[in-house]
Amino acid sequence: MKQISARILILGIIAAVAMPACKKQLDIPSRNSIDASIALGDKNGIEGAINSVYSILKRESHYGRDLFSIPEAMADVAFANGRSSRLVNENRNTSGANITTALWTGSYGAINEINLILDAAPAAKGATPADLTRWEGELKFLRALYLFDLVKNYSYIPTFTVPAQDKGGVVINLKGFSSPADAAAYFPARSTNAECYAQIMSDLYKAISLLANNGRGSTGSTKAISYASKHAALALGSRVMLYEGNWAKADSFATAAIALTGGLGAMTTTGNYVAGWRAANHPEAIFQVLYETLGENLGVNTSLAATHTTLSAPGAAFLTRQGQGDLVPNAFLIGQLGITATFLTAAPACTPTPFNFNSSLSTSANTTCTPGTPLLPVITYSNDIRNRLFEWGTNTSGHYIECTKWLGKSGGPNWDNTVVLRWAELYLNRAEARYRRNDEPGAWADLNVIRTARYTGFVVPGVPLTGQALLDEIWKQRMLEFAFEGHRFYDLKRNGIAIVKTNPVTNLPATDFKLLPRIPTTEVDGNPNLSQNFGY
Repeated sequence: MKQISARILILGIIAAVAMPACKKQLDIPSRNSIDASIALGDKNGIEGAINSVYSILKRESHYGRDLFSIPEAMADVAFANGRSSRLVNENRNTSGANITTALWTGSYGAINEINLILDAAPAAKGATPADLTRWEGELKFLRALYLFDLVKNYSYIPTFTVPAQDKGGVVINLKGFSSPADAAAYFPARSTNAECYAQIMSDLYKAISLLANNGRGSTGSTKAISYASKHAALALGSRVMLYEGNWAKADSFATAAIALTGGLGAMTTTGNYVAGWRAANHPEAIFQVLYETLGENLGVNTSLAATHTTLSAPGAAFLTRQGQGDLVPNAFLIGQLGITATFLTAAPACTPTPFNFNSSLSTSANTTCTPGTPLLPVITYSNDIRNRLFEWGTNTSGHYIECTKWLGKSGGPNWDNTVVLRWAELYLNRAEARYRRNDEPGAWADLNVIRTARYTGFVVPGVPLTGQALLDEIWKQRMLEFAFEGHRFYDLKRNGIAIVKTNPVTNLPATDFKLLPRIPTTEVDGNPNLSQNFGY
């Protein structure tokens, strides 16, 4: 029984095809009883099943929170203030505090569903050749994304490994299981990292060949950026190749995505950068996870908005608190963003409100004041437009400067689409790849596309950066551009850079085993072929 439950866990196969949309179509009360051949027997069933695969991305364990917030907490740019005790251990880089079991089970469940749909789709009633082409393209993109999210977390990234501790990649599963009995007989071993990246790219190449440039909809539409497209597959391919250290392909995929005719989105500028983050659909988005209705939001505790800010709206530091604001930028990131704060010269109208410059609380005094009373240090912003998305939050055991990227769309609390792939990454991926290919002029040009779009009044210096100084600036721009979007930890991990923080005091070398999470214990206990990560 232990082995059977473990196999069910790894593949998520208890009625893997019993997706919510299919349940409604078949009117069967128990999702666990749906037979794969029935649920996937026609076009409507396939469409519903594909939507179910997309919906797994919305979970807290995926792009609902964890793939953004946990990496930021573990990296060197954030501070977990303990308001709800969430992400504190991750911020301290405590052993075992990392990506959760739910990412493993959810991702392998999604991959199993994908495999079942791919097997069933050719025989689906009512399907046209165009349907079959799109289905395969979207499913191959999604399988690549789920596998990449697994391997970048549970394994070393190929550009920096610790050979004595390296246990390889993750399990590659290309077979659909529809019964616990079949799963119980499946005892896979971990594939190599090279095999995992090869499989990811194989799926992406197929997706690129099958999908329309803008996917399901017109450029800029919600549908277009919420489903897989050729543009999204090219963008993801650029990231995957950067992580693998294939600089030539990282360059070529980014170039193809930038040059794609009829693609999705466009670079924002200093003029529309902030407004872009307030829009329901980010204008730079190439692929996003769609939360279509307010009822899909993850709530006041664990949504991205609630995790990163207490604010209900910009400038609402003295109004009612909305979220937890558990993870805020630390003093290092605040400084890099060009944010400073100074006290008012005139005495405030009432007792000072406690504030925290994300390093030390100045006073524990608490008070109720008229909304809008200027009691907090006045924030001064540099010419980096990205820092306008960071401001004082509400008084919850003190005010902190908080990130408002995920403040909520259309006025709905904790309700925001999450951008997974966007334009700025294309230029930064290519800049780094070109630097690694000894094309410093090309890297310099791409770097300045970003800096021109983010610094008001920016003028390209007459003397270009070269060597390590150029690479350091590319990395700095990645840190600033993707703050609280889940990139920083992986950038440190793949480049073998230690995680150094002053609060909490941390100096975690790139060789520390804690950078990799534990593979779920039930997986390893139930499968003698599956090796646990080093240190666990």
